[in-house]
Amino acid sequence: MKDTAFRIGMRLSKLTESIAAVLLVTVIVMNLAQIYFRYILVDPLSWSEETMRYSTTWMVFLAGSSALFRGEHMAISLFDNVKSQLISNLIRMLVLVCIAAFCILLMWEGYPSAIDNMRQLSPATQIPMAIPYMAIPVGATLMLVNVLCLMILPKDALKKEAAQENKAGQDKAEENKL
Repeated sequence: MKDTAFRIGMRLSKLTESIAAVLLVTVIVMNLAQIYFRYILVDPLSWSEETMRYSTTWMVFLAGSSALFRGEHMAISLFDNVKSQLISNLIRMLVLVCIAAFCILLMWEGYPSAIDNMRQLSPATQIPMAIPYMAIPVGATLMLVNVLCLMILPKDALKKEAAQENKAGQDKAEENKL
């Protein structure tokens, strides 16, 4: 069960990171194109700002899911040094339950909001506004899956995996030197 949760979380993280990376590159290219068209050709693109805004929203929610699984979000470490393993585990579970509840709230409100805006079109690109609105509930759903995986996994499972990946990377680098 723990191996399955770990594999699901890692695959989901890698997938969402890849999509977020493509969106980041897309936003950078659109921004550079907008600069070129605005200041060199003096004919700005009408759709680039809007597309960058929607792409950034999707990127943030997709990457946020991965950051949550890897424990890379900003956190308050007030209770990290608690000596009792039981209390430490209870605090961790309480935090994960609160995150899951917030994700459920985002999903509960987000899906109907996106569906309600299906007929509305964006001003410049003329896409249904449901597409940008769906970033919130889709991101919340991905975060919820990752939270459920984290609830199953032991606290230090990701640290052990990161140490193993780091060691494997160092071993491969040494092999390449030889």
